[in-house]
Amino acid sequence: MHIQTVSISLLLLLACAPLSAQQIYKYVDPQGKVTYSSEPIKGGKKVDLPPISTVSLPKAPEPKAETKPASAVDKVQRTKALQDAIANEEKALATAKIKAKEGDVPELTRNTKIVTGKDGKPTTITEVRENPEAYAEKMKRLNGEVAAHEKKLAELKSEMRGLDDKP
Repeated sequence: MHIQTVSISLLLLLACAPLSAQQIYKYVDPQGKVTYSSEPIKGGKKVDLPPISTVSLPKAPEPKAETKPASAVDKVQRTKALQDAIANEEKALATAKIKAKEGDVPELTRNTKIVTGKDGKPTTITEVRENPEAYAEKMKRLNGEVAAHEKKLAELKSEMRGLDDKP
């Protein structure tokens, strides 16, 4: 048994004692097991209990009502919200595609150094080279943004189809 159950049982037993005018007896066996009884136990001792106070338990919460199907108003509001979200996502997708197209140019690395010419004067030389790693990283990010908007748009359209299928 749980300790709480034992405690509640003992409290109920003790609470009933004054009402029924019965005495409580306590017995501890050689193994240390404690037994309480309203009947005298051989080797048991009479227990004088102080009066106990009572506490009212809080009311159990009311069971939740079943979820009602969405009303026509709720469906209209959700449809409008989805239409707005789809329009916004389509704009964001178009912008992401433009950025990906515009970004599809090689990334260049510039290396500038100053060298001394044959005449003893310093000359600035700038080397320009393609940076394929930077280009690949940039295109991965831009195409990832396009893919994320396409996925979100597909999810919104799927939810809209689900709303259309409901009565």
